Amino acid sequence: MITLEDVAAPIAMLAGAFERAISKAGIKAYQIALSDLTPDELTTATEAALKTCRFMPSPAELRELAGRRHPDASAQAVLAWSAVRKAIDVHDYLVATIDFGPLVNAVIRNLGGWDTLCTATLPELDNPGWLRKRFEEVYAALAPTPAGQLQGEPLPGKLPPNYRGAGHAVISIAGEKPRLRLPAPSASSGPGGVFAALAEEKSA
Repeated sequence: MITLEDVAAPIAMLAGAFERAISKAGIKAYQIALSDLTPDELTTATEAALKTCRFMPSPAELRELAGRRHPDASAQAVLAWSAVRKAIDVHDYLVATIDFGPLVNAVIRNLGGWDTLCTATLPELDNPGWLRKRFEEVYAALAPTPAGQLQGEPLPGKLPPNYRGAGHAVISIAGEKPRLRLPAPSASSGPGGVFAALAEEKSA
């Protein structure tokens, strides 16, 4: 069991790295959430967070980085597919990027990418829905993998030439929304693309 003393140093280090103030009560909250991790898992999660996170990770994110996910991966896969299927109808492939979080992003990337899902036929998606079945199989296979080891970056859309107005969509799954992870700015996008993405996240 992880004690308060075990958690204090790595959480204080993360808070310092991400320039976030954290109280004793906040550290205690992390200890409660992470109490069943081993010291090695806590170390793995802390190192992965320093390498991959853009913002201070929540206890749930640290659990994912340690490879600890909800034991019922099949139920989580159903919820994830529901969010993906809705996003196909709402956003289609006309997005700069779309982000469901590292695990779901990695699953979709394994299936060929966001554009592949968006251009699939209704029978492929819904009836008999072999893509949904394959999504759930890949989800179950990748679920135990720490987030830092997945190809979990936001998924690119497929925009027509000179298309303007595409945003960076961040999708909630069962009420849990991944933190905004901005793509590396290109020379053509300039700083405005970064500010636009931040504005989208603030208004979402």
